[in-house]
Amino acid sequence: MASLNARQRDPLLDQRTQALLERRGRELLGIGLLLLAGFFLMLLATYSPEDPGWMVATDEPARNAMGRVGAAIASTLIVIGGLGSWGIPVVIAAWGVRFVIHRGSERAMSRLVFAVIAVAMGSVFAATHVPPPDWPHAAVGLGGLFGDTVLGAILTVLPVGTGFGLRFLSLGFGLGLVAMMLFVTGFDRRELLAIGVFLLRGLVVAYAGALSLTGRGARGAVRAAHGLREAQ
Repeated sequence: MASLNARQRDPLLDQRTQALLERRGRELLGIGLLLLAGFFLMLLATYSPEDPGWMVATDEPARNAMGRVGAAIASTLIVIGGLGSWGIPVVIAAWGVRFVIHRGSERAMSRLVFAVIAVAMGSVFAATHVPPPDWPHAAVGLGGLFGDTVLGAILTVLPVGTGFGLRFLSLGFGLGLVAMMLFVTGFDRRELLAIGVFLLRGLVVAYAGALSLTGRGARGAVRAAHGLREAQ
């Protein structure tokens, strides 16, 4: 009898309260992801090759904004992944925003598993470019050890010259990186279509504004010419 009464007892929380708690939990998770993205962003932005890390043994204080831990993580990411490591805070921040605004957060598990591929493609794409003079690592390129190794392996099997192969791979990996980043950050066809429509409308409005300004300028020039003739 007691078990029957227990089954008929009302649940501790009704469906509305459970949905509200789940919604707030997703928002808190999103805020946590945004904080984590900010952590990675700061440690990468304040990276210094002189900071203590797995390749640098020093007792000097770390210049990294995230301290010695941030310096060690940044050194590992930059040396191994190069500029492709910047994809990590981008992906984390994108999903943080999605969880906060409740847009596409249900696609997180099926998309985030491919984030490693997106970051790797970013490293290889960065490796196809010549490092600037202020690049702190002479032994590795912009793609880090991973990007340089993968790029070198692909170039050895391509049946074309190195110059053409680099341009071809740069274009291919660049397009692939954009597509992969859009995928791992949760964009679907509807969102991409909405972005495309927004950009198209913006282009049309900007073009109309330019034509309007050009027309006003032309009318002003005509008036000035007439005034100059009358003055003469």
